[in-house]
Amino acid sequence: MTRRELEALREEIRRIDRDLVELIFRRQEVSDEIGRVKSKDGLVIKDDARERFVVRECENTAKALGMAPEIGRRYARLMISLSVSEQRSKKPRPLKDRRALVVGGGGRMGEWTCRILSTRGAEVDVFDPRKRLEGYRNLKKLPASLQQFDIIVIASPLGACPDDLGAVLDRRPGGLVFDLCSMKSHMAAKLHAAAARGLLVTSVHPMFGPNAASPRARTVVVCRCGSPEADRMASELFSSEGADVSTVDLEAHDELMAYVLGLSHLCTLLFSGTLVRAGKAPEDLRAVQGTSFSKLYRMALELSNESRRVYHDIQALNPNTRRLVATMEEVLRGLRKAALDSDPDRFRHIMDANKRYLEVS
Repeated sequence: MTRRELEALREEIRRIDRDLVELIFRRQEVSDEIGRVKSKDGLVIKDDARERFVVRECENTAKALGMAPEIGRRYARLMISLSVSEQRSKKPRPLKDRRALVVGGGGRMGEWTCRILSTRGAEVDVFDPRKRLEGYRNLKKLPASLQQFDIIVIASPLGACPDDLGAVLDRRPGGLVFDLCSMKSHMAAKLHAAAARGLLVTSVHPMFGPNAASPRARTVVVCRCGSPEADRMASELFSSEGADVSTVDLEAHDELMAYVLGLSHLCTLLFSGTLVRAGKAPEDLRAVQGTSFSKLYRMALELSNESRRVYHDIQALNPNTRRLVATMEEVLRGLRKAALDSDPDRFRHIMDANKRYLEVS
């Protein structure tokens, strides 16, 4: 074996080690949140039946991969030990003695918000005419006064968010108010007007879904709409939980999301839609899949399980979608020409241009 071959294999080991450490970090993050929920609900930390289940699962996984079950068993016991230690550690409660209202708390992102706020010590109420949320006090109607709340979060569906936000702002709350919408243009006027009246209002976009255990090491966008103090308070709320907070002007948000969300979703749908139109059996394709196909297939499968309405509204409510689609059509025409041209120069030029763009840090 040449030194070059050895170094290539060692580099692959380094990559795998980095991935493993990141996965353990995420596992500990989830374990920490489980500990917070157990503490809030008065549950015991150790669960012997659950631990036995985890050990069996890891043993079976190791065996299915052709490894000794002992490897899976030792891994499981190490992870359980780390998890129990994490869950027994004292958790800070930075929102103790604070009251919060989550409007739209019955939805998935609303439920996530209630969990995060309550496990940090806040007393959380929910108002959602569409759905109740078990485990919290559900208000039958929005109170005439909202002065008792320190934090008000609008977690309503995209289409309902402007009206729900307006109903909250009309009551002139004294605490911090922010929405969690993934599109902002359709309610920008309400946000700016409220900030101009002196309300503590800002707009927040967590760049993750309700399956995320916490904001830790994930991006949260805070959109400036005229209240610097509200921007600061919302930024601190998330950065104190380990989030990577990025602040942008409200008007810039939707154009950025056309590419970060809209383009990503459409490209994934293009991949799976092409497979559907081609009529190829998924099992035949996966039997011969390579790395690129496997990654795209997983992304497409994950997206296929998301809310149809939410993903449609991300496109339809963004005023930049039409221009985005036109650009995609232009690029696809260029790719068609390059892919069918017997001369590789056109294709090489596209790949070189993409590489120069993507490698800029």
